[in-house]
Amino acid sequence: MKRSKGIKGALAVVVMLLFVIGCAPSNTATTSGKKTRKVKPYDPTGTWEYTVETPDGASSGGKLTIEGNPGAYAAALQTDQFGTLDLNDMEFQGTAMTGNIEVMGTVANIECDFDGDTFSGAIYFGDDTLPIEGKRVSK
Repeated sequence: MKRSKGIKGALAVVVMLLFVIGCAPSNTATTSGKKTRKVKPYDPTGTWEYTVETPDGASSGGKLTIEGNPGAYAAALQTDQFGTLDLNDMEFQGTAMTGNIEVMGTVANIECDFDGDTFSGAIYFGDDTLPIEGKRVSK
């Protein structure tokens, strides 16, 4: 009987060890059958044709050129009336861009949301809000 208790005790220890080892975390991560993929950040670089509605209801246009890499973009607006204007303090978060230009000694703020090969937004110039829209013509 003593021997039987010893075997049962040893078996109980082995079963507990197997249970503990089976429940231990492993180095392999599972994603429940789903593949994970890295999301590539939006790339706004390229040449964009744009139009801006002026306060008198007319429209003006030109090209927006964006160059660089995430965190270090540079942009310039080629305008019909004021020549080329550099976009200053430019920030890009996700698909939203902000910055400003200087027009005739006045700073105008720009906010745009990009969606694939199009964008829309506004230029805030003094008390005026000028809608702007554009489409990418080359990368």
